[in-house]
Amino acid sequence: MMKKSVYLSVLCGSLATLLLSCSGSPAPKAEVASEPQKNETVQSSVSVSEIPESYKDIRFPEFNYVTPNPVDYRVQIAEGVTGYIVSSRSLPLVNFTVYFEEGQLPSVIQDEAASSMVGSMFRRGAGGGLTPHALDDSLEFISAGLSTSAGTFSSSFEIDCLSKDFRNMLDLAQKVLLDPAFDKDQLEIIKANYITAYERRYDTPAKILSALETKVNYAPNPRLWDPNLEEYKKVSADDVRRLAKGTFSSKKIVFALSGDIDKDSATTLLKDFFAKWKVKEEKTVVAPTPYRFLNKPGTYVVDKDISQANIRMSQPFVKRPHPDYYPAAVASFILGGGSFSSRLMNRVRSDEGLAYSVYSSVDNDYRDTGMTTISIQTKVETVDYALKLIFEEVEKLAKDGPTEEELSLAKKTLIESLPSLFDSPESTASIFAVGDLLGKKDNHYLEYIREVNAVTPEQVKQMTAKYFSKEKMTISVVGPVAKLEALKPFIQLSVDSLDFRD
Repeated sequence: MMKKSVYLSVLCGSLATLLLSCSGSPAPKAEVASEPQKNETVQSSVSVSEIPESYKDIRFPEFNYVTPNPVDYRVQIAEGVTGYIVSSRSLPLVNFTVYFEEGQLPSVIQDEAASSMVGSMFRRGAGGGLTPHALDDSLEFISAGLSTSAGTFSSSFEIDCLSKDFRNMLDLAQKVLLDPAFDKDQLEIIKANYITAYERRYDTPAKILSALETKVNYAPNPRLWDPNLEEYKKVSADDVRRLAKGTFSSKKIVFALSGDIDKDSATTLLKDFFAKWKVKEEKTVVAPTPYRFLNKPGTYVVDKDISQANIRMSQPFVKRPHPDYYPAAVASFILGGGSFSSRLMNRVRSDEGLAYSVYSSVDNDYRDTGMTTISIQTKVETVDYALKLIFEEVEKLAKDGPTEEELSLAKKTLIESLPSLFDSPESTASIFAVGDLLGKKDNHYLEYIREVNAVTPEQVKQMTAKYFSKEKMTISVVGPVAKLEALKPFIQLSVDSLDFRD
């Protein structure tokens, strides 16, 4: 099933005082102050008139954060091999992630189960003359990690280790990944995990809701195929080996290296590493088919005897880059993405007490057309009233637009959350590497600030009307059908019908 994501919510504080106190300059000799005697008053250096009456009156310095520039960290190792190196000597640790622009998409549904195990089996199955247990022991002995994945658009491997072990870990990764063993016993363990996950795939209302939303929004697509129990059980090591051929052989490689390393010496080391990176057989890449929307607005229900109905309202959005993305993101923040500052949270939770959480979101998707979403969980008895309030707030924002304070807060929060994306060397290197794969411009985050600041009240109105329209939305509901009469007319689907098999 599709994996969603939502992000940008943490503010960054200043560490100037701490840095000054930790500087190498000798500290002046302190005078020893006598303790105040009994009945003696300790005078504060801050007068009462300087203390704000409310936290709302506190004033902070102007926010002028400048995001790191990917050009400053980019290195070209060889033709088709680009990377980003972010050095930090704070800890003797190194993280190295390598992305290969290649897809993992089977041509027939019977291969989907084995295909989904390829990424895990590269690591779990060991190789290069090492048994799985020997590989585990070797990594545990030096407190290092090696992980692998193979997805729809890219494959990758990741190394985490002490900086002193980095060179040896490169050699180890090369042995294991270029000569995989696909150990049969390890495959049985992975199969057991997949089989358990399959049997419990609809155990919770949240899992059912996610499957229902996908089913009622998307047309059949090989990328959505769901293997059945028998297909998982039949997977063999030969199946995995066949589907794994050519993995990590992409003509475009992007890496992210961060931690306790020197940029120049690391560049030399990686040139040698990638010169030796030779996959015996190139991967035959099947171009992923873009998702296609059914465009059938309405209400869809799966019957489940629970006291809290799980609801998600969705409609097609945009594929980035797109001019509507930033104004729609600001509109969503005001509507429901801004936590307790949002209209939906204030109206539905704070004023009416109908839900613990209600929120809206817009997909940030560069591979497919994403969706806009409004989600809520509320008592079965109040479903109709909660939906009524939600769409009243949508219509109000679309008609009247935001207040000056709402618009200012949305822009301020979205922009001032930028530092959280670059809160560690690992995050910085990874963001630049993934951005490279997606084709983001070097000035992407500078444009982000300009685009968010340029959003107008009129655009917020337009985006709300365009992308949160009741008439265009599919409303997915998991709850007891017998108690949802107020939602009729709706289409009822069974849990068994949610799997994609065509």
